[in-house]
Amino acid sequence: MTQTRRNRGFTLIELMIVVAIIGILAAIAIPNFIRFQARARQSEVHTNLKSLFTGLRTQQRMPPPAIRATSFAPERGNRYSYHIDDACAGGFEDRSGVNTQQHNTDTCICVDTFKFLSFPTTFPVEALGSAAWNTKCTTDGLATQSGIKGSQDDWCFLAYGEGDVDNTLPAIGDHSDSWSISSSDGQLMAGCPVTTAAENVAAGEPFNIWNDVNCD
Repeated sequence: MTQTRRNRGFTLIELMIVVAIIGILAAIAIPNFIRFQARARQSEVHTNLKSLFTGLRTQQRMPPPAIRATSFAPERGNRYSYHIDDACAGGFEDRSGVNTQQHNTDTCICVDTFKFLSFPTTFPVEALGSAAWNTKCTTDGLATQSGIKGSQDDWCFLAYGEGDVDNTLPAIGDHSDSWSISSSDGQLMAGCPVTTAAENVAAGEPFNIWNDVNCD
């Protein structure tokens, strides 16, 4: 007489162990994936600030403060705003519609709110904690405020890029992802992560003032 073998399923304890393992793996993997996405978005500000730097450095005479004076024009869909004046006193290029609205005196380019509907038009500048520039640019009056400083034949500049990469907006207490670029070598202090000593930064090198990936 043959004996029939009974099929055996999983016990409740075994299922609970499997679910717990999946939960632990998800808790580790999901935040890492979100941080990876956020870091990938930071490539935009790197590329555009270097483009702005190159455009400014090719000018023989000091250009007007308009941000497009060097043909600087980020692609549509930009999640960062770009500043050569902290307060955008000259106006800003509005990217909230199908057609951009430009003004001759624009000192900022706003976030593309046509694509990112919930973003603020421009992010407030998270300025450098401190900056010690080379002798030339210190003499020209460069400090921590963005702008073009100096005379027609002897000038320096500092620009900022501000954006959101972790999808938590400054309006609800989050800081913007903040970067600077300058024509001067300098010793710069970030806002976050906080460091005890200034960092040596070369001219044309984007510097992360506030890291939205790790700090908020």
